[in-house]
Amino acid sequence: MCRVVTDEEHEHIHSHTSDPLEIAEMLRETLAEELDSMSELAATWHMIEDEAIQRKLMEAVRSKQKTIALLFEALQESEKKAWG
Repeated sequence: MCRVVTDEEHEHIHSHTSDPLEIAEMLRETLAEELDSMSELAATWHMIEDEAIQRKLMEAVRSKQKTIALLFEALQESEKKAWG
């Protein structure tokens, strides 16, 4: 087990795994968090009228899209290992 301390109020205990089903579950959770984050970023982009800032935010959205695609690929790979 590893203890990860982020600050005084938040402490998490987690274990490492090589089980494909556990990995898939962790990837699903991470994917959901990234999708939520992308939605918030897109909403921020929509509210800002400064074109230079909008361009930077759109770059960030595109970066998130790539991240989400990679996470989804990893999830599919893990599920293939679990289910054959």
